Amino acid sequence: MLDSHSDTDNLGGPSSSRRSRSPVSDQEDGDFFGLDDLLPEPESPLPAPYSFSTYEIPDDVDLKINDEENRGRQLVLRLVGSHPLWGHHLWNTARVFSTYLLRNPSLVKERRILELGAGAALPSIACTLAGARQVVITDYPDNDLVENMRFNVDVNIPGDLRGNVDVVGHLWGHDVKHLMARTDNEGYDLLILSDLVFNHSQHDALIKTVNSTLSSSPDACVLVFFTSHRPHLVKEDNAFFPRLAASGDGWVYQKVVEEWAGAMFEDDPGDEKVRGTVHGWKAWRVRQGEQPGEIH
Repeated sequence: MLDSHSDTDNLGGPSSSRRSRSPVSDQEDGDFFGLDDLLPEPESPLPAPYSFSTYEIPDDVDLKINDEENRGRQLVLRLVGSHPLWGHHLWNTARVFSTYLLRNPSLVKERRILELGAGAALPSIACTLAGARQVVITDYPDNDLVENMRFNVDVNIPGDLRGNVDVVGHLWGHDVKHLMARTDNEGYDLLILSDLVFNHSQHDALIKTVNSTLSSSPDACVLVFFTSHRPHLVKEDNAFFPRLAASGDGWVYQKVVEEWAGAMFEDDPGDEKVRGTVHGWKAWRVRQGEQPGEIH
């Protein structure tokens, strides 16, 4: 299924993309753009070709899957050819995130899950395979992105599980009725945010959607995994968490993962250790006896 435009080497990791500059690093140091203000890219004579990347389910993860099409333990993700929202890469954060979810099935099994800014949707696919009751996969309401996520679901999810998955567009901070209706307005038990906090201008919009869609269940939580691809803006990336803590009825957050995954792009500026480390955080609404903010 992999073609000449593959984003992977023979081991399933980033290959030629590691030797280029990140599209994120090419942006100015400001807050980026407002997603609702995006202008379409100029038309090119031919659309950029799709690429493919793979993810291997770790050997220590026990999944009982009705694998009618002999997929084995390899997931194949199609990536859009190019996109201003960087959906044309399978980021290392998504790989680490997916492994964390598969190794912590209690976070996933029989739960309603919403992923925001899903890109290739690898973490959502992992959740579906791990026994989630319902998974709603979202990204910016762009037809190329949405249809590509549907493609990845069709390729990687066995037929008996596809009814548990829905793919839909959503613009952060905007109306969530179409998302909440999928849960009979009860909300989601787990929200997945993978490599989203780099877009600093959208923190408030993202937090608004989080507050509007998480269920009131006492064990409902949000998982936020990211890599600081621009080391000089680490502080701005991390500013998401105190802003979340101060929102709604208050939030508590705690680091659950810090893992070296390798820098995505060797030619990017800044400390390679920072650019190659994935940070994972778990956040939940303040419970009785807790104070908003970080638990060390």
